[in-house]
Amino acid sequence: MKLRSKVAAIATTALAVGGVTMVAAPAQADLVTLCSGHGGAITLPTDLAVPAGKSCFLDGTVIQGDVTVRQGANLHIVGGEIQGEVIVQKDGYFDAQESSVDGRVVNRGSYGTYLEESSAGAALRAVPVEGGNTDGFAYVVDSSVRNINAEVGSVYLSGSRVGGAVKADGVEYVDIYDSVIRGALSVTDPDIGGILCDSEVIGAATYSGGSGPLAVGAGEKEGFCSSVNYVDGDLSVTGVSGGVYIDNNIIGGDLVTSGNNPTAQIGDANRVRGGVLTEEIALRSFSASVVEEFEAHEEQLAEEVEQARAETIDEAMAAGPAF
Repeated sequence: MKLRSKVAAIATTALAVGGVTMVAAPAQADLVTLCSGHGGAITLPTDLAVPAGKSCFLDGTVIQGDVTVRQGANLHIVGGEIQGEVIVQKDGYFDAQESSVDGRVVNRGSYGTYLEESSAGAALRAVPVEGGNTDGFAYVVDSSVRNINAEVGSVYLSGSRVGGAVKADGVEYVDIYDSVIRGALSVTDPDIGGILCDSEVIGAATYSGGSGPLAVGAGEKEGFCSSVNYVDGDLSVTGVSGGVYIDNNIIGGDLVTSGNNPTAQIGDANRVRGGVLTEEIALRSFSASVVEEFEAHEEQLAEEVEQARAETIDEAMAAGPAF
């Protein structure tokens, strides 16, 4: 991924300057450790909170409780473990690299969550809150989560595995590349559609309402999908405006399209085991604007993560040791 080499270099440089290894002092289980600054390979037998507007950078830290990233705060953890859940509050940012979270990760009007080569043992959720960020992101790269349930912002998966369902209702878009979803995929009323590319859905895939462009496969000609999608159940796309493109899919159930405006474009490289119940026209090449829109999703997210991670590390290192 284009982002990884840049942010890895940032983290390595920061640790070379200020990284330390510490030993935790005894603490009561009901206490909360506040983190404003940087910390190393210790075990914290407490919950952890990043104070509002502050930044925390942890390397190799084990947190035996829950984590709260408070309003406008930032947390980047690399090579660590969080044995509870993570709550990311309004405009907060959570970034886990080569780390594990045993509980759920919840974006509550946050700026965003980025998981890279990490795992979440429970749900990744994005929920709207009054006065919170409405265009935050759940960005998952080479990682695993149990399931995803998003009601706000954007969802982007690349090279990842979801142990259950992915459900997105009223989000900006849902882009899924080279990933496995071991449950149903349901996308309802997205603002700007999304794409399913080089991926497996071990269940039904349902897209309903909202605006496009929406592409299920269909990208091989343009160079951003290299193989087929596999959908174990039905593939249903209904009531989408702004353009629907479907091609290069193996579908274990029915292929259903109806009520899309303009009419869905369906290619001849779909293999459908069930029935084909469609209103369709032949697939044409994507317009340049459609290709650019899909490409812009990752580019924008990569830039936002690179900037947020760099700022988090810089501010945490400048603040000094956190514990």
